[in-house]
Amino acid sequence: MKRLNRQDAISQVKTVDKAAQGKLTRREFNEALGIFGVASVAVPMMARPALSAGEILYFTWAGFEIPELFPDYAAKYGAPDAAFYGDEYEAIEKLKAGFHADAVCPCIDVMPRWMSADLKPIDESRITLLDETFESLRNAEAAFHKGQRYFVPTYWGFSSFVYRTDLTDITPEEESWALLYDERFKGRIGIWDSTDAVIPVASLALGDLEDPYRPSGERLEKVAAMMRKQRDLVRFYWSGGTDMTQAFVSGEIVISFAWGSTPGQLKKENVPFKWANPKEGLISFSCGLARANRDGDVAAVHDFIDAHLTPEAGKAMIETYNYGHSTQAAFDTVDPALLAELNMTTPEASLAGSHSYDYVPTDLKEEHIRLFDEIKAEAGT
Repeated sequence: MKRLNRQDAISQVKTVDKAAQGKLTRREFNEALGIFGVASVAVPMMARPALSAGEILYFTWAGFEIPELFPDYAAKYGAPDAAFYGDEYEAIEKLKAGFHADAVCPCIDVMPRWMSADLKPIDESRITLLDETFESLRNAEAAFHKGQRYFVPTYWGFSSFVYRTDLTDITPEEESWALLYDERFKGRIGIWDSTDAVIPVASLALGDLEDPYRPSGERLEKVAAMMRKQRDLVRFYWSGGTDMTQAFVSGEIVISFAWGSTPGQLKKENVPFKWANPKEGLISFSCGLARANRDGDVAAVHDFIDAHLTPEAGKAMIETYNYGHSTQAAFDTVDPALLAELNMTTPEASLAGSHSYDYVPTDLKEEHIRLFDEIKAEAGT
């Protein structure tokens, strides 16, 4: 199978981002995906009819459907159908409303919420490479429910912010989440349109390093004040990484919250920038795969999960998206210089000192979402 190079992967993600935002017609979307070798995509919300034996529907983040992330499965079955979401909570509600899929891509902190969407248990005996994953990721408490496994780790990484070194006077010593509230950059700030960004960023900027994900009561009132301040400073809230990258490259924004895959994309654009190491600490995450709510081909779904754990799959994850893989064997296939650049060794060493996303109880998460929506509505944003 031809290996997808990084630029092609980025181009594909841009296409998928546009489609997810309604900027492409279904015909244009499928034609564009064909250029990148993806056979088909399923995007409707209604339940779909049963698929043929060996076929699965993968409900995931845009860009994670590329065969290079599961080469053994693709060689055996071909590319799976895929549908996309921009937020895990959105995905969970769609499954609960009647959408059916075979595999999903949850992050470990949201697994308690995913369990409300009728996930299916994973047969550990069918995941031949499970024992190759890092123990700290494999044995996370939220991976299990009533003694059964529901989650297999596949990748981990960081979120931070990026800034233009030619259009700002920020120094490395000044790097702090508080810069995303700095009046100097009014109208030139970008942030992800999600409570998974605005809540912890505000908490960390306020100095709440112990529990930045679950502010309530007086702490939430202080966070809300920061969110209102930020609302009046941002150029826009972005829902897709492509929108942020394009605005950053053009100079429309000069500082923005960013996912770990962003630096690799920006390097291709040849703009001067810095990936920040904020003094309050990076935001980190660990994600993987789970069986969704459809009773389909059990063997194929387990093969799909297992295929993500091969060294070849891990190498593609690290080199294409700059995320860490869940197995040491994958790291052993990657240029040490790249790993050093990404500050990636083992999850235990690399994630130390960062703030890993933590589970937010349903009632509190819904309060956060309502608050964020109200704050945006106040200014008509």
